[in-house]
Amino acid sequence: MAGNSRSNINGISQTSTVYKITRERLVRRVNIDLDKNSAEDIKTAASDLYFLFYSGLVTVKNQKNSNEFMESIRLRMDYMTKTKEFTQAKTYSHLNDRLSMLYSINFMKALNENAKKNAARNGNTSESLNPKTIEKSMEGASKKIEMAHEIEKIIKDKNPGGNTGRKEGLSVDSLIDLTDKAMKVENADKILTMANKLIDIMPRYTKKMRAFSNTGELAGYYKTRHISNVLSRELAMPDEIFYSKIINGFTGKEKRLLSPGAYYVLLDKSGSMYEGDKTLWSRSVALALFRISKNKGRKYFFRFFDNKPHDLLNSPFDIVENILTVEANKGTCIECALKTALRDLQDGKMASETNTIIIITDGEDKVNMQDYFRKENETKLITVMINGYNEGLKKISTTYMDAKLSESGALELLGLARSV
Repeated sequence: MAGNSRSNINGISQTSTVYKITRERLVRRVNIDLDKNSAEDIKTAASDLYFLFYSGLVTVKNQKNSNEFMESIRLRMDYMTKTKEFTQAKTYSHLNDRLSMLYSINFMKALNENAKKNAARNGNTSESLNPKTIEKSMEGASKKIEMAHEIEKIIKDKNPGGNTGRKEGLSVDSLIDLTDKAMKVENADKILTMANKLIDIMPRYTKKMRAFSNTGELAGYYKTRHISNVLSRELAMPDEIFYSKIINGFTGKEKRLLSPGAYYVLLDKSGSMYEGDKTLWSRSVALALFRISKNKGRKYFFRFFDNKPHDLLNSPFDIVENILTVEANKGTCIECALKTALRDLQDGKMASETNTIIIITDGEDKVNMQDYFRKENETKLITVMINGYNEGLKKISTTYMDAKLSESGALELLGLARSV
């Protein structure tokens, strides 16, 4: 390859410490065998692209690069920066280390893979770094950064540009891993897009509800000798009544302490749920409910179920990964799922809190739990029935709704969830 691997960007020097460190970070994270004849060029090109997406101060150089391959990269970068797609991508990659890093890593992987394929096919490396290879690699990276952006919007930790841990948000490695998996799943992109659309427009369709408080809410009145719990008017009685109440008791407020508790989502993944738009709609709603829980400061638990309950999930990464990638199959056992959810809340010492179980199903199973749910008076049950009917579920549900597999139907459910 003629010439040195010279950078194509203005705004940061190729010899600066920041550029060198970023270059090494990219190489370490890719962890692949780079084509020996083009390795340095690929590293430099990927580093340039990182800063082009990350920084608002970096631009593409106007002068021709003496390195033939790097000149092809420069021309493609110059063209790319003038497109609407780049402008849109820059709005969410700006100062976002994860997304900028993800684009560069995927570009490096794709470029290296395409270079090796072309070299094997053509018998030499001079043909392996042509403009079509570069264009194809950039387009592949762009598709992944779009998917990654949708995933990041769902999880949306407090430090969107940072490199947070798995439990609190997404590291670069986790985001790459999850994006790669989602790219291979049919309709994963549609699920993410619909979920994020619901999240974006949801506030317009909801109203402000009462806030939870450790001071509790009025649950009734009772007799007490504890002055701190006595109604104010009781202390303003004439002396003879006041002294009588000291003996017999004052009227006090009985309060019930409230805690936000949890949303516990049970999602049917039986074979019948794969029909039509059932899977797309239900999984989009489940992701939107996850965002509601974060906004309201409530815990969020998620379980798939078919003929048995599957793993209980509460970490953002695991929830999003499973909702996007787990396939629908097998039969249905609704009672198994509900009993497991109630037991989870009991074992987690949350049974007395204001929990809401939301079960999304097409209802193909018998349910006889009326007495059981009557005892669980602090747990509300919202049943979302998709193209079906279940009398047993209807009897035990706080709210029973027939799902409309549309945006308006999803918003109806989300508004209901926000109100409890």
